[in-house]
Amino acid sequence: MAVVSVINQKGGVAKTTTSLNVASNWAAMGKRVLLIDLDPQSSATKAVFGDQEFEKTIFDVVMNQCLIEDTIVHSDRFDFDVVPAEILLSGIDLQLAAHFGRETILRRKLEPILRRYDAILFDCSPSLGLMTVNALMASQDIIIPICPEYFSLKGIELILQTLQNIRTGLGYKVGVRGVVITRFRDRRIAKKVIEDVQEVYGLKVYSNYIPDNIAVEEAHHDHSPVHKYAPKCAAAKAYTSLAKELW
Repeated sequence: MAVVSVINQKGGVAKTTTSLNVASNWAAMGKRVLLIDLDPQSSATKAVFGDQEFEKTIFDVVMNQCLIEDTIVHSDRFDFDVVPAEILLSGIDLQLAAHFGRETILRRKLEPILRRYDAILFDCSPSLGLMTVNALMASQDIIIPICPEYFSLKGIELILQTLQNIRTGLGYKVGVRGVVITRFRDRRIAKKVIEDVQEVYGLKVYSNYIPDNIAVEEAHHDHSPVHKYAPKCAAAKAYTSLAKELW
């Protein structure tokens, strides 16, 4: 049983794309997968279901004593279950500020359904706010997608500092599975960033780099995983191989 957060507070690094396509490939491998969308922009939810609206979302689970099993929606096209998000998540930090045990709400809410799944993936928002902390406190480890550019290294520093704060302040250790290279182009700066991730931070970099490929964006508009939308494209093959590497 794997509970993993896909996290990077920097936008534009294909975090949601990675969450969706890894989850769908795991499902294609026969795994029972749940994707929980924690982004107020609902990018993962919209990529799977389009403009469909939901009566209950992860916001209701956290704020309104709703059972998480009452929010789960299955996607036949992606072959996994989803807990959708909504825009109300954008103000949830203030609403939870006075709640006792606010950092572990998701962990407690997940307990009744853990045995249903082989993997639970949190698609975190591009911030290190309270919902991201909740995801980390419910996770065994994290995956960090980055575009191989200089500013990505600063993002990794912030993430590692957050993990250290959680360990010292909340007494919980979250592991780092590794770093996924997205939107890869074979340039000198990309190779330098990858070397720094490995040598400076001592993190594993997965060998299957995800190339910059228009088919990925087209698959989002088609509400399909890229391995079904364009199975022969380079990105589809890379995500399929990455999912096996991650498992």
